[in-house]
Amino acid sequence: MDRRFSMKTVIGLMLLAVSATFLLSYFALSFHFGVHSEHHADIQRFREMREVISARYIGEVDEVYLTEMALAATVIGLGDRWSRYLTAEEYAYHLVRVQNQHQGIGIVFNRVEDTNEVRIDSVTPGSPAEEAGLLAEDVIVRLAGYDTIELENEDVRQLVTDHFGGSIVLEVRGADDVIRTVYVEVRTFFVNPVTFEMMEGNVGYIRIANFDITSGEKTLAAIEELRETGAESLIFDVRTNPGGRVNELLMVLDYLLPEGELFVFEDQNGNEQIRTSGSDYLAMPMVVLINEHSFSAAEFFAAILQENEWAQIVGAQTSGKSRSQVMIPLRDGAAIQLSTSRYLTPGRVDLYEVGGITPDYVIENEDGEDLQLEWALGLLR
Repeated sequence: MDRRFSMKTVIGLMLLAVSATFLLSYFALSFHFGVHSEHHADIQRFREMREVISARYIGEVDEVYLTEMALAATVIGLGDRWSRYLTAEEYAYHLVRVQNQHQGIGIVFNRVEDTNEVRIDSVTPGSPAEEAGLLAEDVIVRLAGYDTIELENEDVRQLVTDHFGGSIVLEVRGADDVIRTVYVEVRTFFVNPVTFEMMEGNVGYIRIANFDITSGEKTLAAIEELRETGAESLIFDVRTNPGGRVNELLMVLDYLLPEGELFVFEDQNGNEQIRTSGSDYLAMPMVVLINEHSFSAAEFFAAILQENEWAQIVGAQTSGKSRSQVMIPLRDGAAIQLSTSRYLTPGRVDLYEVGGITPDYVIENEDGEDLQLEWALGLLR
C-alpha cells in the first residue's frame, strides 16, 4: 500500500513538473511573440486581412510589397511628416548619401517636351558623367541600347542601377546636333557639399548644399580661403538645403559666433542639453540666403545667426523643421527614421511652433532672375 502511494505521488509530481514546464514555455513564447501583448489583437487583424486577400483577391499578390506598405503605413499613421520607414534598399542608400556620396553616373535629367527624349539638366561636379564629358543640355538618344523615348523615367534609373560596378553606353546628341557614343562608369562618387567664389565688391559667396558629413570642415576651409584672397563680407547660401547632421552645423556656428549658448536639444520629457561656443569668432558682415526648401539644420543656421544679430537673412519663409530624428535599424536591414526630440535656438524658440524663419528681407525670385542673391549683394556693397 505504501509503495503504490509512493509511485502515484512520483507520477503526479512528474506530471505536475511537465505541466509547469509547458505553461512556463507557453507564457515565455507568448510574451516573446506578442500573444498577450497589447498589440496582439492588431496583429491578428492584420493576419486575417492578409489571409482574406491571399484567398480571395483576383489579381496577383506581391506579399513582400504588401508587408513593406503596411510597415510604412504604420509610421505614416503617426502624423509626423519627418518620421518614415525605409526598406533595406532605401536604408543602404541613405547610409551612402549621408557620407555625401552618390551612386550612379551623376546627372539630373528631364524630358524634351516634343520628342520625349531624355535631356540632361545638370551634371554633378566630380561625377562619372562629368569625367566622361557629358554636358547640361545634352540629349540622351539611346541608353544601353534602348531608345529613351520608349523608356519611363524609372526605367532609365533602373538601367543605370543595373550597370553599377561597370559602365553604361549612351548615345548623346549635343548642341551641334552631332550624335556621339559615350561610355560612363556607374559607381559611388563623392559630392562636395560646399562650393564658393569671390564676387564683385570682395564679397565671398559660399553655397552649402547640405549639412551631412564633411560639410562643416569644407565650409570652414571655404571661409578661410575667401578671407585669404580678400573677402570683406560673406554670403551663405543654404537655399534648398535639406539639413543634415547637427555636429556639422555646430562646427560652423562655433567658428562664427562669440562665446555663449549655441544650440539646445530637448527630449520628450523636457530635459535640455545645451551646446556652447568658444571664445573665438568671426566678425564681418554676413548675409544668409534661405527659401521654402531650407530645412532643419539649414533653418537653424539662419535662425541662430539672426537671433544673435550676426547676419541678415534674405529670401523666403521656411517651413519650421525643428524635430530631431534618429535612424533605428531593424533586424531585416530596414530602418525607421523616428522623431525623438526637438531643437531650440538659444532663445528657446521652437521653429516648428512659430512656423519657420521670417527673413529680415522677404524677396521672391521671378522670371529666372536670382533677385535674392542680388539683394544680398546690395546689402553688403
